[in-house]
Amino acid sequence: MSRFFSASYDSDSASSSSEEDLLSSSDEELLSSSVEEEESDDSYFNDSESESDIDSDDSDSKPYGPDWFKKSEFRKGGGNKFLKGANYSDSGESEDEGKKVVKSAKEKLLDDMQTVFSKIDTAEMTQDWITILTEFDNISRLLIRAQQQNYGTPNIYVKTLAQVEDIVGKTSQSDIKNKAVSKAYNTTKQRVKKAAKENEALLTKFREDPEAFDGEATVEIGTSNSDEISQYGKKSINLSSVASGSSEAAFFSALRIVIDSRGKKNVDQAGLVKTVEELLETAKSSYETIMAYLTLIPIRFDVSGSMSYQPIEQWKLCYNDTMKFLTLLEEKVDTYVVSELAQRNEFLEEEPEADENGVKKIVGSVFAFVERLDDEFNKSLLNTDPHSSDYLARLRQEQDIYNLILRTQLYLEATTSEEDQEKVLARPFVKRLDHIYYKSTSLIKIMENNAWKSFVPPNPSKITPFTGEVNDEYAINLVGKLSESLRKNKNGGIRKRAILYHVYFSALNIDFNTAKTMLISSKVQAYINNSDPSLQILFNRVVVQLGLAAFKLCLIEDCHQVLNELLASSHLREILGQQTLQRVTANSTSSSADEREQLCLPYHQHINLDLIDLVFMTCSLLIEVPQMTAFYSGIKVKRIPYSQKSIRRALEHYDKSSFQGPPETLRDFVLHAAKSMQKGDWKKSIDYLSSIPTWSLLPNAENVLTNLGERVQIESLKTFFFIYKRFYSKISVDKFSKLFNLSNEKVIQILESAISEYDINTKLDDSKDFFIVEKGDEITKLEEVALKLNKEVKIAKERSNPSTARR
Repeated sequence: MSRFFSASYDSDSASSSSEEDLLSSSDEELLSSSVEEEESDDSYFNDSESESDIDSDDSDSKPYGPDWFKKSEFRKGGGNKFLKGANYSDSGESEDEGKKVVKSAKEKLLDDMQTVFSKIDTAEMTQDWITILTEFDNISRLLIRAQQQNYGTPNIYVKTLAQVEDIVGKTSQSDIKNKAVSKAYNTTKQRVKKAAKENEALLTKFREDPEAFDGEATVEIGTSNSDEISQYGKKSINLSSVASGSSEAAFFSALRIVIDSRGKKNVDQAGLVKTVEELLETAKSSYETIMAYLTLIPIRFDVSGSMSYQPIEQWKLCYNDTMKFLTLLEEKVDTYVVSELAQRNEFLEEEPEADENGVKKIVGSVFAFVERLDDEFNKSLLNTDPHSSDYLARLRQEQDIYNLILRTQLYLEATTSEEDQEKVLARPFVKRLDHIYYKSTSLIKIMENNAWKSFVPPNPSKITPFTGEVNDEYAINLVGKLSESLRKNKNGGIRKRAILYHVYFSALNIDFNTAKTMLISSKVQAYINNSDPSLQILFNRVVVQLGLAAFKLCLIEDCHQVLNELLASSHLREILGQQTLQRVTANSTSSSADEREQLCLPYHQHINLDLIDLVFMTCSLLIEVPQMTAFYSGIKVKRIPYSQKSIRRALEHYDKSSFQGPPETLRDFVLHAAKSMQKGDWKKSIDYLSSIPTWSLLPNAENVLTNLGERVQIESLKTFFFIYKRFYSKISVDKFSKLFNLSNEKVIQILESAISEYDINTKLDDSKDFFIVEKGDEITKLEEVALKLNKEVKIAKERSNPSTARR
């Protein structure tokens, strides 16, 4: 019976026959071998006790605890050998049980490379070039991982490279009939050629003595040139030493590793920048310098990619690098050209083939860097307090970015064929208009003069030529030519944006009629609701600027018509893109930062909201006060719709209030001007309007106020006539002339126009001295009050006797 079920177990009976029956022969062998091993080598287990120690400790008492029934070798220290299976060697253990081996990352990587070698060896038998290409790509990626982890160039990679090179050399493309296999063969041939060039020294050494090479240690990165390898981050290394030698392949090998490291986790971007800067210093040719700049500038932007905007110092570094890069391209324009339309070159170290003009085109986008700089500039403005000195200091750098935009445009014009210019130059034109469309011609002249003086252009611009003098005509023509060029673009969004830019500029600097005609003929308003938010915001800004342009010309009715629908919105700040970025972020459901930034504009592009309100309320004052007076005096008037900011609503609220104080706010001043107009006191009305300081925001404020005063006189005359005509049978023209400081001819003209418009039963006598008022359907003030009272009485009766009302 097992001792586990024994009621009374004596430790002295451990060697009894009943216990021996429980032990199998294999267990006994394991036990004996274990004991012998422990006795022969006590140092193998740290602080472990031998079986004799365990027995001696319990010689006079029974075993206790949860493992008292276990065999002695399973107790206490004896279990250690089973926990250390990977490091424990037992000669008595069968090979079938196996041992779990923990491999390092380097060993796993080498095993993966060995697997690739075996697969390529198998694919060689069937000429499976698709598999060969796939596996060669795999081992190339494994090499990059090895170099990033500072494992060097493993010998198995060199062996595989030589293997594939031999396979390619033994195969002729004419023997391959399948199109897909032929394509895989050609691609493999190109990539092997590139890899062999990069590892030429190692490949030569391998072919001299493959067996000896295979037995050597792995070649470490940079050991052939420099022993200094400084690590930064978790998975990045300083590769500048690779390029310090004379080998061109070494430079591009290091550059390739940097490019492949971009965007990966745990890579120190600042360290990558430092590495490429050192590579830039070691560049020995213009091509190497160009490739280094094409790598360096994007990585600089990556450093601040997680921030709300790029720090100013980082921005300046990117700006300086872009300027140096552009200067290099301008100097080498006859040899190298960086273009988005160039064919992509899979091998960095191989320069593109020269065209018929001897120019080598490198794929890349210079303007993409400029565009990103401009975006970061706008982000910094959106994240800076607009009322601080920091905002003004940052805004001064707008001239720098505008100079760079113009310079890039000239470079692209000089290096792009005429048939491709429409596509390539669209973005520079849009960015250039971004910076000038909302400015007056005087500010544009300053920017253009500074831009053209900042550098000597290698090639003049054919689209926006510079004659050496910048005046108002130049500024107007500049915006017109840029917009006209963009209207030919196939992109509908760019076409709409160009039209709206031109309309805004025309409304601000030229006149209302030109801008209005341009907008109506473009029919942009018919499709604007389906456009992206930034275009809708731009359209709303155009509408507001049209209204202000009409007001400057004292076209009161046109201004009121343009602004009435827009001012009906209670979210004027939002629809004009003038809310803060923090507020947009808090209220927007969009998760994209770029989409949120499209919903707001930098502060210096804002249209003053107080000026918009003042202009609209003044227009409402001049239109609605005479109409209200005519309506309440019994004249049939076609009532026009009014918005929340209409003066009519303000007057109704003012008449109901129990206390009216002196004017304090902008709205109060306009309201008091309206009350004075109702009384016929035009002088006081003009005084109230003129005392509002917001008028100073208009460029021609004095001229506007003069025209506004004349219009107030006219509308005050109409209002006075509508109020008092029912109390007179004759009205003297001369009296009106003196009362409103207008000539007799002007008074006659105004009153005849009002009589005709409202169909009033009044006519001018033959002497043209009096207006004869014929009594018609007009009611007196007392009759008007009586009618209102009678209506209220009827309503009260119906409410008190609802049953009678139903009958």
